Amino acid sequence: MDAKDKLQCNNSLCSPSWIRELIVSLIMLTCFTNLIFSNNSLLSSPQVERPVVRSFVHIQNGHFVLEGKPYYYIGTNFWYGAILGSKGESGDRNRLIMELEFMKAHGIDNLRVLIGADGENGVPSKVEPTLQKKPGVYNDTIFDGLDFMMSELSKRNMKAVLFFTNSWEWSGGYSQYLNWEAKVRIRCLRLMAGRHT
Repeated sequence: MDAKDKLQCNNSLCSPSWIRELIVSLIMLTCFTNLIFSNNSLLSSPQVERPVVRSFVHIQNGHFVLEGKPYYYIGTNFWYGAILGSKGESGDRNRLIMELEFMKAHGIDNLRVLIGADGENGVPSKVEPTLQKKPGVYNDTIFDGLDFMMSELSKRNMKAVLFFTNSWEWSGGYSQYLNWEAKVRIRCLRLMAGRHT
């Protein structure tokens, strides 16, 4: 085993800890977001009761609330919104704008949007282009597409529920993360055993 292989094997990708770190980071982000955007006494002064006005939908007394008023919506799954908003492969900003206009005209104002698919392109029945081709290797045009789409939603007073990943193979999903972890672990085990296959 040469020094380069040892360095790669000692890299944090050879440990299942990067998956745990990702999951912990997502959980912490979710908790932090819930804390900031909830009606939490930690964020408000206990001496002064003021009405809370926010631009994010939150829950108050078991109901969705937006800007101090009940929030009702009609929503749909628009998983490919970030891809359409992209300037890269499969991007079509004119189509995105047309679809948003159509949905808004028909009363749809809340969209469920995939931030980006995971895994290599060229896999049958997988969304392309993917956001994350390999662990930590991102297609920035998808991030740009997501930003453009969110800007267009704002212009139409529409909301989005963004999801990072899911259980479906067509988007990479949790199985893609498990696949990456297994490949890295097998490679590291082979390197440690002195086999370079």
